[in-house]
Amino acid sequence: MSNLVADQLEAQMSGCRLRILIVGAGIAGATLNALLRQRGERPAMIERNPAHSGSGYMLGLMPLGGRVLNGLGLSEALARDSLDMRCYEIFDRHGQSINRYDLSELFERFGALRGVERGKLLSLLRNASGPICYDTKVKSLENLVNGALARFEDGSQLEFDVIVGADGIHSATRHQILSTNDVEDFDTGWGGFVMWSNWDGFADDTYAELWSSGWGLGLYPVPGRIGMFVAGRHDELHQANGEDYAKKIEAQLPDGPFRKALQARDHAYSPTYWKMADCRSKTWSNGRIVLLGDAAAAFLPTAGVGASAAMDSAAALADELSRADAKHMHYALELFEKRQKHRVETAEKNSRDLSKLMFINSAPGAWARDKLMEFYTLKHLIDDISKVMSGD
Repeated sequence: MSNLVADQLEAQMSGCRLRILIVGAGIAGATLNALLRQRGERPAMIERNPAHSGSGYMLGLMPLGGRVLNGLGLSEALARDSLDMRCYEIFDRHGQSINRYDLSELFERFGALRGVERGKLLSLLRNASGPICYDTKVKSLENLVNGALARFEDGSQLEFDVIVGADGIHSATRHQILSTNDVEDFDTGWGGFVMWSNWDGFADDTYAELWSSGWGLGLYPVPGRIGMFVAGRHDELHQANGEDYAKKIEAQLPDGPFRKALQARDHAYSPTYWKMADCRSKTWSNGRIVLLGDAAAAFLPTAGVGASAAMDSAAALADELSRADAKHMHYALELFEKRQKHRVETAEKNSRDLSKLMFINSAPGAWARDKLMEFYTLKHLIDDISKVMSGD
């Protein structure tokens, strides 16, 4: 077999109805691949990273994403690798609980919210997908009259009926098909380190967050351990050492769950820095090339809905592509964007609104936020996301 990327992808698509290339094997791309294969299509998929590269952090999978896994027959596998998250509790800068939100009503109406490691979810989706060409990058993309051309870094090239850019917040696909004026950036001015804790004394059905002025700490359980996000101002942290910053925050914490979790952090895991910024594309496609997931609209992690929104969009795109013919692909992409763009941007707005409550730099502002949260209802917290899940 040839080692050229184009030849490998051509073999994967042999005899298929539509020639589809998915660029990026993350949550969005792997979901789309699995769903299209379930419908009889055989898309080709490439991933710029090696097969066993790190797959990151913890996430909350909302019913938007859970329903997609139901359709793929993966709900039982997810249940084994995740936890039911039934409560959300917010604490003030002194470590005192401000408000505790019971998520039972959300469960009853829409379905479970699951705490899961991103790597576990990604493995489920990739195992349901077809072959993936790892360590593979696109050099350039070009729209043709009735298709799109991908040129790969090994010098080979191949034509497709449609190319899907699911290559994340820093999408090279987006950069090639849209101008900078077509992308809106949102920067909170904050960032933080993702860490893991081995403390076993914390409730495994509760997300807990403590927000002060200029810093904060979140605890997010998954089976066997706790994911932590240790946050602060980006200008102070982006070149800082994660371990040193964890020690600094630990010294400021009162005795209680946050301090105990941070003291039990897993030193074998190198902290990963995450800038709290997102972006939104004004349009999702150009010709036969379409954006999906974070490439189209990236999410802050504040509402925990990014992965679920990406999976929901992948389901919508799979639906439209499965009913499209190659000649009228532009129509399928139009319908996809009309169907999903408002839904995604509504959920993205919720994440941005919550960031304004969490990422506060002044002591008076933090005090006012704490007072407000005493009366802030669950409806206020997830109002926009509830509208999305309700189909409004």
